[in-house]
Parts: sequence; C-alpha cells; structure tokens
Amino acid sequence: MKISLEWLSEYLPGPLLADDAAQALTGAGFPVEHIEQTGGDTVLDVEVTSNRSDCLCHIGVARELAAILKRPLVLPEVRAAESSTPAASVTSVRIEAPQLCPQYTARIIRNVRIAPSPDWMVRRLRAVGLRSINNVVDVTNYVMFEMGQPLHAFDLDRLGERRIVVREARPGEKIVSIDGHERVLSAGMLVIADAVRPVAVAGVMGGLDSEVAPATHNVLLESARFDPLSIRKTARALAMSSDSSYRFERQIDPTLPERASLRAAQLILETAGGELLGGVVCGGGSGHSPRRLSLRVARLARLLGISVEASEAVEALGRLGLAPVLRGDVIDVTIPSWRLDLSIEADLIEEVARIIGYDRIPVREEISIRLTPPQPDAAIVNLIRSTLVASGHFEAITVTFVSEALARGFAPPEAGGLLRADALVRGDNAHLRPSILPGLLEAVRHNQSVGIPGARLFEIGSTFWLDPAAELRQRQRLGIIGGEDYHQLRGVVEALLVRLNADRGVSIVPDQRPGFAAGACGRIQWAGQDIGHLGRIDRAIAQRLALRQSPMAAEIDMEALLAGAQLVPQLHPLPRFPAVRRDLSLVVDEKLPYQRIDALVRSLGLEHLESMEYVTTYRGKPLESGLKSVTITLVFRSSCETLTSEQVEASVQKVVQAAAGELGATLRL
Repeated sequence: MKISLEWLSEYLPGPLLADDAAQALTGAGFPVEHIEQTGGDTVLDVEVTSNRSDCLCHIGVARELAAILKRPLVLPEVRAAESSTPAASVTSVRIEAPQLCPQYTARIIRNVRIAPSPDWMVRRLRAVGLRSINNVVDVTNYVMFEMGQPLHAFDLDRLGERRIVVREARPGEKIVSIDGHERVLSAGMLVIADAVRPVAVAGVMGGLDSEVAPATHNVLLESARFDPLSIRKTARALAMSSDSSYRFERQIDPTLPERASLRAAQLILETAGGELLGGVVCGGGSGHSPRRLSLRVARLARLLGISVEASEAVEALGRLGLAPVLRGDVIDVTIPSWRLDLSIEADLIEEVARIIGYDRIPVREEISIRLTPPQPDAAIVNLIRSTLVASGHFEAITVTFVSEALARGFAPPEAGGLLRADALVRGDNAHLRPSILPGLLEAVRHNQSVGIPGARLFEIGSTFWLDPAAELRQRQRLGIIGGEDYHQLRGVVEALLVRLNADRGVSIVPDQRPGFAAGACGRIQWAGQDIGHLGRIDRAIAQRLALRQSPMAAEIDMEALLAGAQLVPQLHPLPRFPAVRRDLSLVVDEKLPYQRIDALVRSLGLEHLESMEYVTTYRGKPLESGLKSVTITLVFRSSCETLTSEQVEASVQKVVQAAAGELGATLRL
C-alpha cells in the first residue's frame, strides 16, 4: 500500500518525518518496505496484513500513527449542501441478492462539469500510482485511498430507466468493462444492472457504456458493501483484479459507505460543481451494532510474559479508540466499526503489545533483525565505489584524527578554526581531519614502507572544521590518491563524473588549495559548479611523510555528487551523419592557460560543434622562446545533413580570428 507523506500529514498536524513514520509503523506491525521520492513527495510502501482492511487508506494509517506517536488525529469535515429535490424522485435501488450485497447507496449529482482535476488531487493520486482521468472519476479514487471505501460513478443518463438493480448475472451475459475488454459472465457473479443490462461487475470494475465521460452531466454515485468471497471468486474468474476488489475482498467498515459517499459528493461539488439532490437512496443497511469485549489484566501478563499495569493497558487501548473502562481487574472495551479484526480477548492483548512496543516483550532463543529502509543515496555511493574500483583504486577506511601539521596543511580557506581532542587521550594525532587526504597519504606511506609504492586509494568520509563564527561544519567528501600521473587521475575523475551524469560537462580551472603544490592544482567544475580540487600534493607535505614522490590527489564534495547524479539511463539517438574533424595548432604565449582557449571556443557558439578535445602542447624549435603550440581537435556534426567543407571551414576561421584578436594567437601551419 503506497502512502503519500504529504497526504498523511493532512491528518497529523505538525512535522512528520518519513523515517519516524516508517519506524513507528514497522514497530507496530506495519513494515515499511520502501521509501521513495516521487514528484516532490515522499511515498512509503507499507505492508498491510489481510486482516487490517481499515489501513488500506491514508486515514487508517494516520489513525495508527496517531495512536503510536501519541499525536492528535484531525479528520476532514464531511458535509455537502443538498437541494430540496430528493434523490429518490430521480432514481431507485433494488437489491435482488441481499446475501451478496448487504448494503447499497446511491447519491445523485446533477449538472456537473467534467474537467481535469485540480493539481493537488492529481499530485496525490500520482504519488500512490494512479493516473488522473477526470475530476469526477478522480474523486472516487481519491476517497478510496483516503477513507478505504471503493466507489463508482455512473453516467445517470446512460442507465436504463435511471435505476439500479443489484442482482446475480445470468449465464452468458456480457459486459464491456472500462478497460475495453468484453467479459462473459456466469451464474453466481454479482452485477450492478440498470433496467436492461449489467453496467458494472459489482465490486470489481465498471462498464464502458455507463462510465463518466466528457459529455456527462448527471452522475449517480455508488457506495456499497459486497460479500468478500463473492468478489474474490469473480475477480479471479474474470482475471480482472482492481484496487476496489482488493479492498472488498478484505471487508469494509459497515458504517463507511454512507460517510464515504457524502465525502465524495462534497469533493465532486468542489471540483466539478453541480447540484447534490437531497438524501441518499439506500438498499439494505449497515446492520452494525457495537461489539464489546473484555480483557483480563492477569491474562494479559500471562500471554505477554511481562507485567503491564492496568492503567498502561487502558491508556494504550484508549489511544486506539476502543473506549476502555476498567472494572477491577477487567478492562471492558467497545470495538469501533472499522476494527473488523478484533473478536476475542487475545486480539486485545495483541493491541496492547503493539502500542506499548514489542521490544518490551522478552525474546528467548531467537535473534531479532531490524530492517532499515534503503537510503536514497545508497545506489549513487555504490556506483562511485564500483567506478573507482574498476579504475584500479582500493577503498580505504582511515582514522578520523590526524596530526596538527597535516590538519593545518589541509585546512580549507573557509575554516575559522580546527577541532582537536584531548592530547592526553589522542597523543600527537589529536585533530579532527578537515580533509580526507591526510589519512590517505598516511596509508600511502604505510604501503610504501612495506614495499608497495604508489598505492591508489580512495575514501568516502566526514571532514570537520569550525566556521568563522565557531560553529561546527561537517561535510562528506570523497578523497582519491592516484599515483604520479596528472592526466591519469584527471581521467579517473572525469570518468567518474561522466558515469554519474553524462549530460553535465567537466572542466578543470587553475586554482590554489591548501595541501596542493603551487601551480599544480585545479578546481573541478561540474556543469559550472565548483565541486572539489585536483592536483599534485605539496612537496613539503610529501617530504614530511617521507614519501618518495608527491602523488596526485583529488577531493570532491559528496553532497554535490549526490545532488548531480542521474541514475536513470538517458538515451540519445545514434548519429545519422558523419562527423568532420579539424585540428588546429595555435601558437600562444607560454603563460596562457589552456582554460582560456577552451572558454573562448565554447563562447563562440559555433554551429554544429559537437565537441572540442585537447591534443597536445609543443615547445621548441622553430617556436621562439616564451611561446608554445597548443593543438586542439574540433568535431563538427549535423543531425540533419552531411556537412560540407565550406560550412566547417567558416567555423574554423571564426575560431582562428577570435583567437588572434583576443589571445594574440597565430596559426601554426
């Protein structure tokens, strides 16, 4: 059963966190199998046992949470203005199979306007897996998921003689259901018919001929109860299980049909307008009379194996709406109409156990396993790990404390101070790490000392520092140590970012960062967002750790990776036309960074430019001292034609002219 947290919060005022709700429900016998984000909403996938049909709706789950969390339950006010014209003057209901349909109600709403549903209703229905049809049909689905009562709306004008007959199907009768399939009915199946033919398979699915459509003006709103076994047999025989049949098979609160019908009428008036005729046309009745049970306090202790005070049991049962009354050592309760599962004393004992907490009941010769919902970011973290392992790196787990020298050597510019523990306890390594890299460098040094130089490692962990206001800052970061080849580590970082989201561009902008060598560090940008740094470790730090060489390293903010990742595969059509490649060797000043060339070319907005690639940099004869030749490859492609040499040459010349004018570059022939 999918439960929308936004929807649920309507009945439980105040903050309601998904994890808190999931933990409470799971502990009370409603395991939450999955938590997912859908369209800005959080959806809980709650397992509801077959005997708790009252919890196959949001109000039912809210009622349980209110009892478990000791929070008030606020239900929507159900009322709708009725006209002076009685509904009984327009339609009638006759039940010919009372053993299969103990109760059937019909309301009439005239002059409705069929239109799209409001956004809030569409959003909530989508969260629980339903697509929007129109305002009237959506209301029936909304009320079913709100209150647990399946309803059906008929086009009143398409019902023969505008009346309802609830009867068993005649052998060989046929009906085309709203899914467009023709169904052949057999004797014993319950149908909703008009004066002429079946218009719905009772409790399972409506008929196509009487469904609410854009031309509908007058609606007959059905709300009923059916025999669970009959519905189950019919749904199985016709292979047409539905949300309605699922609920009818598990029984419905006998007092619910009329309340739910009025609630649906209220929402139809709000979303579709119209006139609600007076009263409700009924066949049969609820037949409900409150049941009473007694619970012996001594029996409670014997069955649970723990001592429970009578007052505590009374309080627990009261939170469930059972109106308990203590008479000596016996607690008398009145069973609410929606609790169809409570019939014997042991049921009440189970309710007390659920509310006070199963964890209070001793467990002997058994083990307990706590299941935690999957974390939304777990798949992204696993993808990061697998990508780095595939690139030849090993995951490390290092100590969170580092020496003062390493902590200060890697302190970020935004830090106002560092955190340290008692030196008597931690010794020299008393500072909480402001970066992942010091611990990884220590691991590289240890590997080197045992004969494994150039270890390639990565770690995902927390870093700590104080901001200028002395407030604690904690950030999850990814640290990578990758040998001595800059291009190799850059390739690993780029491959990781492309794996996370191939549609976001990656660039490295020259920058300086504590812990990295001057002139050998760059800021990693992902779709223009700064997410970390990459470069060579400062030689002084490498010498302090007795490393033979200064390794390459990268440190990336995990929050940025999690926010920018795209795990849903993005498909692009294969190119239909060939690419055209042009190599350009631009002679520029030695001090000009490549990033200036890259930014210039991309800013030109060249037509049909598919990609730009760096090839190499040349220094030496015949170039003059202080100059270098940077070679780039421009790749052009059109999605609708084969490019001509003239089209490509025009773009190439645009690059050459811009480079000459803004960078002082000349073309090396």
